[in-house]
Amino acid sequence: MATPSRTQKQIAERYKGNLGYYSRLHPWRRARAWVSILVIIGGIAGIVFFQMRGHETFFNSGKISSAHARFGDDCAKCHDKSLMTGGPLTPAKFKQVVSDRFHSGIAFEPIDKKCETCHTRHTLHEPNVVQNRSCSTCHQEHQGLESLKLVASSNCASCHNNSATMEASAQKGMQFRWAAFHRHPHPAGQVVFELPRPQRGYMQTFSSFWNEHPEFQLDRENVRDPDALRFNHQRHFASDIPPINGQKLDCNYCHKPDLDGRYYQRITFAANCQACHSLQFDPKNPELTLPHGNATAVRAFLRTLPTQYADLAVKKGITRPSEIQNFVAGQMTELRERVRSGEEFEREVFFTVDPYKPQRQGESRTRFSFYGCAFCHEVKPVANAAPAITKPIFVDR
Repeated sequence: MATPSRTQKQIAERYKGNLGYYSRLHPWRRARAWVSILVIIGGIAGIVFFQMRGHETFFNSGKISSAHARFGDDCAKCHDKSLMTGGPLTPAKFKQVVSDRFHSGIAFEPIDKKCETCHTRHTLHEPNVVQNRSCSTCHQEHQGLESLKLVASSNCASCHNNSATMEASAQKGMQFRWAAFHRHPHPAGQVVFELPRPQRGYMQTFSSFWNEHPEFQLDRENVRDPDALRFNHQRHFASDIPPINGQKLDCNYCHKPDLDGRYYQRITFAANCQACHSLQFDPKNPELTLPHGNATAVRAFLRTLPTQYADLAVKKGITRPSEIQNFVAGQMTELRERVRSGEEFEREVFFTVDPYKPQRQGESRTRFSFYGCAFCHEVKPVANAAPAITKPIFVDR
């Protein structure tokens, strides 16, 4: 221990005959007191002045993100000038705000409410979160033009790298029904792809999204598309696929954004498939096509082919009954040369996987060849009824 530079006796000699030193005013102590008082008064005056006439740009801590660029000169879009309590500034309100800051820290709830005026129907986290977080905790503004979406791994790790927090979250989550985790309701009629949630939720802890984050469920469980429709993108880009309106097939032919720009328009047979898969079965009468979308209707169509040919004759301008009868007889005769019976033709339509039917020597493959239901669809036979065709599942993306 270091030896004191002065003894107690030496220190006491300083105050000998000056025992009332503590009650006397000292110029430096007086100056410090006045400076402190003036700083407090100046701070309060500055708050009052800003409340009445100040401009918000004084407090701008940095550039606003490009997503909110249109609000760059309107701070009130996110911030409440009335000290987040509404109405004019009063002494009682000022005291309340200062007290809240000392005891609870900065309140983000008013800013969160401002966020929700545009970002509607958004909840901050899963219902089993132990302690909810503010929007601004992860999505920090005034950090540059492109920073708003870049959430630091440390923000996630503050909870997800804490085993005690995650265990408490799991216990809380087991008290909710599975439907409670549907935080973002889907519009009526929207088709979504959802996987079952683990009973205890997602418990694995990690410190960094980039290095230790667990594999996503889609890849971890090797999830397959539930759609039973047989479709091959690579095959449709092959060189032998006929062009449409002089253009080769590309992604944009089928995948077009909807009016809102959030999803793609739904794929439909009429809009995206029929140009090639026109369901023509008679090369001499290409305008006669099989119905699509209803196996019962297809079966009824095939069993009333004479009537279908008669209607076609009328459309071709044949009006005399005898001529219509001759037209129908001729078409049915040619059809029987290709298939031995109506039952065989029905099986061919429903269950032939390869749409390229056996053709005569020299006959080219054209679009009328594509009429096999089983080439694209999953078809199952049903006794004494039309076959069952599995309905395609097109998830809205």
